[in-house]
Amino acid sequence: RLGAVLTLVASLGVIVTGDVQGKIMTEVQPMKMAAAEALYETEAGAGFSILTIGSLDGTQEHVAIKVPKVLAFMATGNPNGTVEGINEIKARNAELVASIERQYGPDVARITTDEDYTPNVPLAYWTFRLMMGLGFASMALSAFLLWVTRGTGRPPLSRWWVWAGVAAPLLPIFANSFGWIFTETGRQPWLVNGLMTTAFGVSPSVSTTEIWISMLVYTALYAVLAVVEVRLFLRYVAHGAEPFHEPEEPSTHDAPLQFSY
Repeated sequence: RLGAVLTLVASLGVIVTGDVQGKIMTEVQPMKMAAAEALYETEAGAGFSILTIGSLDGTQEHVAIKVPKVLAFMATGNPNGTVEGINEIKARNAELVASIERQYGPDVARITTDEDYTPNVPLAYWTFRLMMGLGFASMALSAFLLWVTRGTGRPPLSRWWVWAGVAAPLLPIFANSFGWIFTETGRQPWLVNGLMTTAFGVSPSVSTTEIWISMLVYTALYAVLAVVEVRLFLRYVAHGAEPFHEPEEPSTHDAPLQFSY
């Protein structure tokens, strides 16, 4: 029960800070918010997309299931606010790069070989939803646990509760991981939005081989640590809590002195 309470309290803090960060993200990285919602055209009072299917070139949407005005509030704090779409931001980025090219030359203005100024929209769209969905699932599981254990403090004996206990601490970890994937891929191709691209942030002194070795070593290391953590976690879950014994009544007679300076 204490763990469930702490999860709910922490989740409420994440909701508040996440809302603030979402509005800041929309201001400084508008393309990331547009890609997260697969919003291709600028829209006032934009709705939150539950499911969007767009064209392969990402220029328009074919099917969209939305909750009205939710995205506008998430992005601007106003349910009738205007949220820029992918196509408009992409055109503005193209104009920005063209102006840099005229001033400093084509080498400085280069972003990618195909002059694409958008991140991977499907990746941003689904990682954003997995991040939020797993976070809310963790909250719902904690709230449900508090409800069913009211009065007794113990959940019903069922194998489903074992799996729920295993999932509860893992859901926030996966939510956090998908959040980082969204954060780092959603800002592409910019390292500093509108000023510096990822291509120009790569050190010329680091070779491709060195980068691959570094990534593989870190991936293998964290994979091993993840396996160890999950195995230890499952072992302690299977073992269960130590049996509870009522404390003995204190003796009415003083115990004999065993040691003294």
